[in-house]
Amino acid sequence: MKKKVWGVLFVLVALLNVIAWKSSSFCNFFIKYIFPVLGSSYSRVTNLFPFSVGEWMLVAGVVLVATFLVTGALRLTVRKEWSRRAFRVVNSTFAWVFLAVFALLTCNCFIQYHTSTFEEKYMEQVRAGGYSKEELGRLRDFIVVNANDLAKEMRRDENGYLVYEGDMNRTAVAAMQVMGERYDQLQGFYPRPKEMRFSNLISQTYMMGYYFPFSMEANYNGTMYVVNKPSTICHELAHLKGFIQEDEASLIGYLACIESEDIFFKYSGYMGVLSYVENEFLASINRDGAEYRKHPAISEQVYRDSVFLTAEAWERVEQKAVVKTQTAKKVSRAMTTASLKLNGVEEGMKAYDGVVKLLLDYYDGVLYGDVLMTVDAETKG
Repeated sequence: MKKKVWGVLFVLVALLNVIAWKSSSFCNFFIKYIFPVLGSSYSRVTNLFPFSVGEWMLVAGVVLVATFLVTGALRLTVRKEWSRRAFRVVNSTFAWVFLAVFALLTCNCFIQYHTSTFEEKYMEQVRAGGYSKEELGRLRDFIVVNANDLAKEMRRDENGYLVYEGDMNRTAVAAMQVMGERYDQLQGFYPRPKEMRFSNLISQTYMMGYYFPFSMEANYNGTMYVVNKPSTICHELAHLKGFIQEDEASLIGYLACIESEDIFFKYSGYMGVLSYVENEFLASINRDGAEYRKHPAISEQVYRDSVFLTAEAWERVEQKAVVKTQTAKKVSRAMTTASLKLNGVEEGMKAYDGVVKLLLDYYDGVLYGDVLMTVDAETKG
């Protein structure tokens, strides 16, 4: 009987995935009417815990897989009644946990990959053609000028490192709630963002944050340099509202930060997209030095702040490392790329760079196009 129930439930979840791949209308309906109820209800429960539930779920998953393999080996080598019973219990547990994870991933992640895009939902019109290098240059200059000006206003310690005073998690949630006033999908309850217990290990993968769909939590790397945290937290919170595409979450994180009343958040917002825009701009001008010098230079202070981890933090990470950082990075990139492509994101890790196109669309008619806004730090809010 249990096997039949398991089989029926598995088929139903698999069918949801098939429908999601075939119908964006179904996915849009799910995101608008079902996901807000399921997601917020579940995240309210995991929010009761002060630690990242998702992290410990992963640990439990590793333990369960190891137990499954060990009991399976015993079942094959030890022909005893106790080994048969042990394997049966572990096998049943593994099967039900697998089904639960499959269902959670489907409802909280897989379906979201097939909804209408942010542009389709919230941008009145998107330019059919591409953007010129001059327009990309205007976007790049706007971000550089604002980052340069804000860098001068930041509080720093005796070593020149940035210092943040305040409740970053609460400020991030408040910033996202303000965004919800403009974009209805971002409305509703937000759980408390959580710093990951294994941030040192996560640093070796060069990941700034994780959205755990099986625990509905927004987690961030506590070891990374503080300037990266606000934009990362807002990025992960955007995932909780169904914006699963990385470029869309990055755009939302950027907007939430630069429109916050917190000046540190504003700086983090510009810094969070600067490297993406800078790299695309350099490629557009074929890295021509003479052409590049016609544009505002990135200040020395901004360059110093544009780090993933400080030198001291990297030293601590390497001292405690159990695997080589290069190995961890390769494995992480391979897994992320595989996950993205499995869900129809053919460009894989390049999806993160897609935020530049979204920024160009967002500022079309503002920095260039029909209306021209002066590149001025005073316009950053």
